[in-house]
Amino acid sequence: MELVTNLYTLLEYWRWPLNDYAEPGGAVIDGAKIPKNLLGCLTETDFSLATHETLAKALEQDGYIFGRGLIDEGEVEAARNEVFQRLGEVDELEKPFENGIFSGRSRRDHLHLDRGKFWESVSSGRALRKVTNGSTLHNVASKIFGRQAVGFDYLFLRAVPEGRFTHLHCDAGFFTRFTDKVLTCWIVLTEIPFDKGPLFIVEGSHKYQDIKDNFKGFDVDRDKEKKASIDADPVAFVKQRKARFLSAIFRPGDILFFGMYTVHGAFEHHAADSRIRLTCDIRYQPKSEPLDPRYFGTELGGTTGAGYGELNGARPLPEDWHIR
Repeated sequence: MELVTNLYTLLEYWRWPLNDYAEPGGAVIDGAKIPKNLLGCLTETDFSLATHETLAKALEQDGYIFGRGLIDEGEVEAARNEVFQRLGEVDELEKPFENGIFSGRSRRDHLHLDRGKFWESVSSGRALRKVTNGSTLHNVASKIFGRQAVGFDYLFLRAVPEGRFTHLHCDAGFFTRFTDKVLTCWIVLTEIPFDKGPLFIVEGSHKYQDIKDNFKGFDVDRDKEKKASIDADPVAFVKQRKARFLSAIFRPGDILFFGMYTVHGAFEHHAADSRIRLTCDIRYQPKSEPLDPRYFGTELGGTTGAGYGELNGARPLPEDWHIR
């Protein structure tokens, strides 16, 4: 390993050389290793050269738009350290907090009676909001839509320790109650090689008509007998579709936009260095489309009306996640 200082905005952050992961062989989900022939690389887009037409074409063709280092490195570092400081204050990180090392402990519930209020306060940090709701992402989203965009006020901030992964799903059931012209933007705040559990997209899945038919009109909150997760073995699902898991070795400041019917998930964090993976999701939509009051404004209810307390992020780091 090597000690890297101020590279990809990491402050004294241990990492393995990227060459060790040039062949993405470290991808695991639910304890099962992903065969290399089922792994592919996300196509990178140069946002500095992109126009509305090229971005819209990429989204239509691939179902996603992936950009490297779009967010200013100083802004990313400030947001990361802001979140790490809050996690450290509830004893979930070892000192120095900026290293992001999971302690295996938590005093979150002891120090904060309301999990949702605590996580809302973490998610409302000024440095984090400068990244998620700042001019950079706003301008990019507006260029993608070809008209003025607006970012959701409700964020999905995720601090991920070892052993966690995210099941196959698409986002339609959460965010399309008022309009389906919504894009998820996944923001990378720490370095994420394959053993840290990066997000993946199922190749070509935005064109799966059966997925669209199944989830169009579905509402996680209202249709409680149905789950947003796709009840299928991920490897079998990808093999059956003759597709691949598309991912990357992500670096702080990278972003990934994708649509509501793009099937995705996250590989398992199985690295042995105890460093958490930190990312944040925000949704953008055209400002002219109807706004879902669950996600815009103050006193936000979130998907189910439970506020920030409904999120996995609101749970103390040692606690298992729920599946929706």
